[in-house]
Amino acid sequence: MLGFSFNEVMEGTVQRDGERFDRPFRFEFVVTAPSALGFFTDVVGETKGTVRIDGLAKEAFAEGTLEMSPFLKRRLRYEFRLKADDGQDYRFDGTKSISYLRPLTTWTTLPGTLYDSKGKVWGTALLRFSLRRELLSLLGSFRAVREAGGGANA
Repeated sequence: MLGFSFNEVMEGTVQRDGERFDRPFRFEFVVTAPSALGFFTDVVGETKGTVRIDGLAKEAFAEGTLEMSPFLKRRLRYEFRLKADDGQDYRFDGTKSISYLRPLTTWTTLPGTLYDSKGKVWGTALLRFSLRRELLSLLGSFRAVREAGGGANA
């Protein structure tokens, strides 16, 4: 089956209760999806890359999934795990809800929540994709990939 891959960079901040400042938050992922046609219906891709969160993770390896359903469900959902500098596991869950009336805002903004190893909210995040800085790089990173065994569509 013919799939695809691309590189995505998002950056923004994470806020924690009781802190008076926002922490810079950035991820850089390679996303690999098993079905090129699935992007137009519903497909789950794998994410692998690095996460940086000021005061938590300098350059942590992260992996997870990206549920891509921009046309059928009108959303993109990231979920990934990372091991932070404190040795603990953290999980991020964020969803882009796509609105065709506000495409630039909804395609480029990712609100989400960062959970600690016990499932408690560590902080809330707002990440953005910079069209000015990242669009050409994103478009240039798309590649066709051949998946063994046909892959799994959601």
